[in-house]
Amino acid sequence: LTLSAKMALFVLALLLLTSPFSANAAGDANGEGSGPEGQRLHLGEGELPRHGNPPGPGLVDHYITADVVVAGGGSAGVSAAIASARSGAQTVLLQGRSVFGGNAGSEIKLAMVGACGGRASDDYALKMECREGGIVEEYTLDSAINNPNHVAELFSLELYNKIRAEPNLQFFLNTWFVSVVKEGDRIVTAVAEDQQSQNRFYINASVFIDTTGDGRLGAEAGADFIMGREGPSEFNESLAEGPDSETEGSSIAFVAEEMDTPQRFVPPPWARKFTADDFKYRRLNRMQYGYWWIEISYPYNTISDNEVIRDRLLENLFGVWDYIKNSGAHPEAANWGLQWFGQVPCKREGRRFRGMYVSSQNDIMKDPHASPPQVPDLYFDRVAYSGWNFDLHNPKGIYDTAHPPYVSYRMPYMFSTPLRSLISKDVPNLLFAGRLASFSHVVYGSQRVMKTGSTMGQAAGTAAALAARAKVDPNVIPNNASLLWSLQQQLIRDDAFVIGILNEDPRDYARAATATASSELKPNSTSSLDGAASNVLSGQTRAVVTHLTSADSAGGVGVGQGLNGTNRWISQGLPASLTVTMAQAVPLAQVQLVFDTGMHRKLTFAVRLSNFGTWSAQPETVRDYTIEGLVDGHWQLLCNVTNNFQRRRVHNVPCNPLHPNSSWPPMPGPSPSPPSPTSTTLVRASVCDPTSPTQRWALNRNGQIQAVSGSQMCLGYDNMSAAHLGHGQALNVVPCAVAPLWQLNSSRAQGTTIRLPKAVPCIDYSGDCQCAKAVAPDHTATANAALELWSCSDVTGDGTWSYLRFDDAEDQGMLSALGLCLDQQQPDLNHQYSHSDRLRRAASPTVMATDVRINVTATNGVENAHIMEVRLYDEDGKLPFPSKP
Repeated sequence: LTLSAKMALFVLALLLLTSPFSANAAGDANGEGSGPEGQRLHLGEGELPRHGNPPGPGLVDHYITADVVVAGGGSAGVSAAIASARSGAQTVLLQGRSVFGGNAGSEIKLAMVGACGGRASDDYALKMECREGGIVEEYTLDSAINNPNHVAELFSLELYNKIRAEPNLQFFLNTWFVSVVKEGDRIVTAVAEDQQSQNRFYINASVFIDTTGDGRLGAEAGADFIMGREGPSEFNESLAEGPDSETEGSSIAFVAEEMDTPQRFVPPPWARKFTADDFKYRRLNRMQYGYWWIEISYPYNTISDNEVIRDRLLENLFGVWDYIKNSGAHPEAANWGLQWFGQVPCKREGRRFRGMYVSSQNDIMKDPHASPPQVPDLYFDRVAYSGWNFDLHNPKGIYDTAHPPYVSYRMPYMFSTPLRSLISKDVPNLLFAGRLASFSHVVYGSQRVMKTGSTMGQAAGTAAALAARAKVDPNVIPNNASLLWSLQQQLIRDDAFVIGILNEDPRDYARAATATASSELKPNSTSSLDGAASNVLSGQTRAVVTHLTSADSAGGVGVGQGLNGTNRWISQGLPASLTVTMAQAVPLAQVQLVFDTGMHRKLTFAVRLSNFGTWSAQPETVRDYTIEGLVDGHWQLLCNVTNNFQRRRVHNVPCNPLHPNSSWPPMPGPSPSPPSPTSTTLVRASVCDPTSPTQRWALNRNGQIQAVSGSQMCLGYDNMSAAHLGHGQALNVVPCAVAPLWQLNSSRAQGTTIRLPKAVPCIDYSGDCQCAKAVAPDHTATANAALELWSCSDVTGDGTWSYLRFDDAEDQGMLSALGLCLDQQQPDLNHQYSHSDRLRRAASPTVMATDVRINVTATNGVENAHIMEVRLYDEDGKLPFPSKP
């Protein structure tokens, strides 16, 4: 080879050796690269190589035993599965698609609506609350915090997280329910297939719930159903348009975004051509997300023609977008570009099953124009509710642009849903939830929306767990007064709203207790709002009763169908405390609280950023609070919670860990006078240590001395130990809501006293105690000295304090006297308490308490504490389903 050829080969070899594709590459600066170790199986201790593990010649069969099977993972199915699992049933959830959420999930992106449609208003604050509670409220509030940018995939992830968190719930995605095995008229086995993973599942259970939307499970089981519209004579309904086979249609939506530059759009050749006349009844008023009225049913079957309907919907969707972009009628759309469009139809209607009862128009609103409006029937077996209008769509949808796409009859009052409409009349162990339940087509127009479907799902899941526990079929429950009562009581304990059902749980110690507060909002000449502490024991957790006189208005429930009033404690400021007092000490194991989350307004996930509520922590909700129990005459700290945004919180007490880890928040408002006695958490005078978090204190805006190492904990004192001459320990750390003010001049480098504004009686001392002093048993200031209260005239150097600020945190400092520093001794505060602390945790140590106090130091926005309900249970009371006395 010539010299030049040799040089060329050398350079080529060098390039190969240093190439990222070379087996000897060392990798880039980020640690990426390849090498011979990259393809080897590196086994850890106890791991073995695999040999001969093929998927099999076809579907591999698996056999599962459960209590409850839920088919369908949309809004109804998710709530049904979670409710069943939380109620103690071993539950299996089958979802045919890859994400949870159904029409609200990331494949379709439809906003969940419900009873607040047409009635949510700020004018109804503290007067009428329409929003659905329970499980759907829980994951909506979670989403408002965890998904601030309205990302649809994160919403589906929120549902996935909720489902994964349940220990009694086994779920299968991409797994379609396909058939059943029956014995007589009962289902005994559900069969499901995952074609991607080539697995088939045979699931034996005692109760089955169909939340598939199309009703596949019920149809396979032979349950009676209708697909279409009834005629006026079938249920004597004035709004019925049948009899025929017409259903509401399916839709596909798009998401668009406004860019900085013009965006070109070339429609596919098969897109439909629209003119201005086609939009006479269909508004093109927003471009970020649209449009529900791109809807098709006639002349297709929404189940068997689903693929054809998808193609027709895409033709119309791109035709609408072509008109917006290219017709010249919307120059404001020049910079808008498509970001996403659906390919899974959002289906409104398929089968509707015939249950033990068919809810029809006359039960709810016989005459839509009656004034005053009809108060709906209150079903004896009510388990859920609705309030969406009778919203009935044009069967031809976008193929009939000469006529309106829908008609809506305003729903003046919210109305109940009977359990019998969720149970098959033919298959005794089959429940339904969502749009396929047992309603006439007219009533279906209200019941079909997703938040309403979720309330049905929670009811069906809870009923299924009760049936499995009682070893009966679900069709027994409506006609068994004890079981029906137990079901309704469990639903309202789990924060579902059941119209007119109040807390009657005999295990709840709070029902026989009294409630007092540091302050209460009382009716006055300008407002009739009642925020009495006793409201937390009313048994109803919302304001909802409304008297309507016009068919054009929309309110809550009719007079006589619930308790009037706010049904909550409202303080006059913050901090504030609420105390529940029992006649005698009780073995306290669980404290359940329901907070205000502003349920008078809409709140739902939507990809468009407006018109769906305050997408953050709700301002009325209590954020930071502590729970104390009065044990043997002394207050014992049971829970310390910060950064709450949930409505319903269940705490097994004492909470473990006891304290959350949170930064110190300044608290607005005056501090109430401290009750006596207070907590026994000690404060000592220790050798000063600038690295110790327990020696860091902050002067908050209320004039309290706040412990930095324990949020919401402030310097307090015990009136029972306001000692003198080394006879006791007076100073302690208590929740800031009940901590006193202290007079402390922090601007002085030397010579300040830690002084109460007003002296308190001393023990073993003929005088008043007011100033803090470090005193050891031998009357000298030594390490670990107690902190006593003395007369200020009697303190010297051991009661003269310096405030030593920290350079890294100017709002924090150490309080020092004679080389000793104020030191919070116990307990360990560096832990996080999660609101997922649930009933299935191991039994907590019994707390024998005569009183329970909730101390509120901060909310998420308002200047008053709002608490709707307090429940108190012992260890047995933590279990679901109370027994009727």
